[in-house]
Amino acid sequence: MEQKEMFGNFSDAKPTVSQFQDMKYLDLVIKETLRLYPSVPVLGRRLPEDMEYDGHLLPKGMNILLSTFAMHRCKEYFPEPLKFIPERFEDAKLTNPYVYTPFSAGPRNCIGQKFAILEVKSTLSKILRNFELMPATPVHELQLAPQTILVSKNGIRISIKERS
Repeated sequence: MEQKEMFGNFSDAKPTVSQFQDMKYLDLVIKETLRLYPSVPVLGRRLPEDMEYDGHLLPKGMNILLSTFAMHRCKEYFPEPLKFIPERFEDAKLTNPYVYTPFSAGPRNCIGQKFAILEVKSTLSKILRNFELMPATPVHELQLAPQTILVSKNGIRISIKERS
């Protein structure tokens, strides 16, 4: 709907950066997609100093892994965590800014984050202006394989219909 309001029936429209910034609902959809399916499901870090966690001393220099995949599905931070609800990011004020980290966080976050989001918006905008995307029938259940990046072992299937 957002695309139609912005471009009408002009599937070959060339959006401006300003128009991409105005695609608020597409922003929400991208955030929710990255919450459920972060491209990097695990982040590795080395502790810069000693730290106590849950009564255990973790020494400086220790390598730790943080599961963004699990954290993004934690019901303490995301009610109904397995449901796709883009609106959860509308005016969202997360209680902890580090619970949603599809591009990492802090001094080692992804420097290409804004560029990546702009690329996704550009690509999705073009696709959505020309095609209608629907769930595959029968329903296709993803078999996720968390490797260095998150992949589906059995592909990703959707139904596509050209817009007239």
